[in-house]
Amino acid sequence: MGSFIGLGVSTGVTWYLAMAYESTELMLLVYLQAALFVLAFFAVWYRKFTISVSITVPVEIAEPEKQCLVKLITKNKGFLPLMRMEVLLVTEDLCTGDRKKAWVKLADVPRGEGSFVRMVSFTGTGTYRLRPKKVRVYDFTGLFSGKKRGKSEALIQVMPRLHDIPVRLSQTVRNFYGEADIYDEHTPGHDNSELFSVREYRKGDRLQNIHWKLTAKQEDLMVKEHSLPKACPVVFFLGYHRKKRERKPERMLAYLEAVAGLSFSMMDAACPHYVVWYDETEQDIVRHRVDTEESFFMFLGILMGLHWREQKEDMKARYRVKYRMETYVWALSLDETLVLKKEDETVAKLSVKELAKSLEQTELVL
Repeated sequence: MGSFIGLGVSTGVTWYLAMAYESTELMLLVYLQAALFVLAFFAVWYRKFTISVSITVPVEIAEPEKQCLVKLITKNKGFLPLMRMEVLLVTEDLCTGDRKKAWVKLADVPRGEGSFVRMVSFTGTGTYRLRPKKVRVYDFTGLFSGKKRGKSEALIQVMPRLHDIPVRLSQTVRNFYGEADIYDEHTPGHDNSELFSVREYRKGDRLQNIHWKLTAKQEDLMVKEHSLPKACPVVFFLGYHRKKRERKPERMLAYLEAVAGLSFSMMDAACPHYVVWYDETEQDIVRHRVDTEESFFMFLGILMGLHWREQKEDMKARYRVKYRMETYVWALSLDETLVLKKEDETVAKLSVKELAKSLEQTELVL
């Protein structure tokens, strides 16, 4: 609207000079300026109500410092195309609260629907919200403009870098047998509550496992094979307590990378584990099982959207109460100071500035 104010001031000055010098030419210029003011005002007003901008992200997952594609979708309900339009694109880091603003210029906006592609990149890990906060439309001369608010938004998850951490598993962890609600699809076990398969009798099979009803029908001895629970020998507790006025977001980013690297390395070493954190919405601890790449990347998606709050009670004690029928071998924990512990033993003190190096030098013996 500053351009309209400038034109109004210019028209007033011209009118004063025309009256002072009784100039017909200056008065004609006043009329032309007034006509331009009215036409431009109604043109901008009309275009503010006929133009809308939305944002979409074809691929919602990105890597740090790599460009990803963002589309600005315009809808022009007017009868003429726009020669010029600008969009204030706001990028907000939901983890740290940092915001960046930039005006994006769009030229030759067509009638109907159009799309404009932009490439953006992110330096840090986390979930980012992109939205066209304001739209600035211009009149037919390109000199006068007006603003309207945008309502669309899109989310992009920038995944943390995955660091390779040496993991050595003991026979206790490899052969761990415990209670679980997930069973192995390929290997039988000794859980009588779940049936794995039925097969013919082999020498050495227990008589208690004979399926008598099916044996009577088949006229051959048939044996029940029970299922093998896929228990997790390791529980990984996340204890990040973000302070209200934390001014070092790099610590949180390093924490996310450390968690991702530790979980990925354990999964890659064939060590199924639960990742546990405190959920503010549920006012309770929540866990996620990681034993495959699919479950790991699902966990990463959850990790990027977490709002860290300090739990009201000890997570390990709460875990033992909530899952009292389940056992585990080791409890890992990582706090906001990047101290990694196995039970009460400190395994490593990770460095924020040299995170990759400190992780690679950490050997996790389970």
